[in-house]
Amino acid sequence: MVKEQYARLIKDVSGGPGGLATLILGSERTALHDVGMACFHRELEENLTRELAGRPLDYIVISHSHYDHVGALPYILKRWPQALVLGAAKAREVFARPGALKMIASMGQSAAEAYGRDPSEITAFGLRVDRVLESGDVVSLGDEELLCFATPGHTDCSMSYLLAPAGVLLASESTGVLESSGRMHTSVLKSFEESFESALFCRLLAHKDIITPHFGFVADELKDRYFDIYIDIATKERDFYSRLIAEGKSADEIFAAHKKLYWSKERALHQPFRAYETNTRITIAMMMREAD
Repeated sequence: MVKEQYARLIKDVSGGPGGLATLILGSERTALHDVGMACFHRELEENLTRELAGRPLDYIVISHSHYDHVGALPYILKRWPQALVLGAAKAREVFARPGALKMIASMGQSAAEAYGRDPSEITAFGLRVDRVLESGDVVSLGDEELLCFATPGHTDCSMSYLLAPAGVLLASESTGVLESSGRMHTSVLKSFEESFESALFCRLLAHKDIITPHFGFVADELKDRYFDIYIDIATKERDFYSRLIAEGKSADEIFAAHKKLYWSKERALHQPFRAYETNTRITIAMMMREAD
């Protein structure tokens, strides 16, 4: 849910669970932050059409290259072909790899099945980045600007954006995913240390509010402590992996222990089990490599 003070500027146009899509209506140009899963592209298109109210969609800025954040992109580009897609150089590289596109489509098909949608129509054909963003780049929307920052940890292509002058930070998954209960979980696939650095960096930014992946606006009572909470939770999860690896546990044993502790019905509302298992096993493999 969008906060009342941003009601004219920011719209939640998400098509369904499992992925957040945020529309920014600048004074001169519009920008869509992430697009969610492919299986909810029709709902997303309907929401976008309503909120744009005849205005063009100028930019699509992506937080990173995973299926639950870019899955609907081919469909949105078919409807708004003039929109420029902005993202990290690494995301452009990912979209150029046939194997990566096959995985994005496969994960999207699994998500469609999990949410009772037709998986046969899911495609990753047409994913692209038109303009590469680097830390410090500025995207002008007129009186408003998106300040762009690399925030790795979850992926090498993770980006966060600060909407100025409003002071709304669109955080990346490198700094945690909040659940409706207030519980937070991590999604570190590349480096816990990089994710800590990203959290410390974001904490220093002049933000007044935070939009966090898969959730939306962080509550007022949490926003000032959000990144400190993340660092604490991520440190405990990193230590959990390290302890089990030091005990000689196998990857399967570590996954079973992680599932028991971290998988929940609430988490399943926005993340299909296949995605959770894939991500967790990637993290386990990363931690095991680091321990060697």
